[in-house]
Amino acid sequence: MTRRAELQPAPHSQIKRSAEMNALIDDLSRIVASPIPRRQAFRLLAKIASGSILASLGWVKPVSGQGVQVNSCTDGQVPCGSTCCYSYETCCGGTCYGAEVSAAYNCCGGVLCHNTSQQCCTNHCCRKDQNCCGLQCCSPRQTCCQNQCCAPGAVCCGATCCPAGQVCCNNRCVPTRPSESSPCAA
Repeated sequence: MTRRAELQPAPHSQIKRSAEMNALIDDLSRIVASPIPRRQAFRLLAKIASGSILASLGWVKPVSGQGVQVNSCTDGQVPCGSTCCYSYETCCGGTCYGAEVSAAYNCCGGVLCHNTSQQCCTNHCCRKDQNCCGLQCCSPRQTCCQNQCCAPGAVCCGATCCPAGQVCCNNRCVPTRPSESSPCAA
């Protein structure tokens, strides 16, 4: 008779450290993917690295699911994710952006939208010529119907899109309008 090794759950401290590492990796990914100058990206990465070192020494207090939160920022600074921003910087998605980025972009649910070419749509950016439709962007010729984009020429009918050539009658798509006296008769 052979004994099988039983799997033991990971200690709470290992799970907590794993969550903190995931938050750190998310912060690093946001910085690398953001449209900021390389010099500022390196500065932000250095701030995150120093925050991680301070957290390991117990000088800052980690908060689950939000990365490392700075206990106190110096005068003229405000907390921003795992770092502190100066008053002339904009905090967006846990990252500080300088005046040159702040002047050209808006913070939209944690992502940056370019002021002249994009608009904020819930928590993402759509082009200015697109229609915001829940969590997606519809082309200029599409209409939004209950958070879905309808094809050009389609009609919104309750929660569905009626294809071109059909009409909406009592929240149903029907081929054509039968008559003026009974517009929704089948």
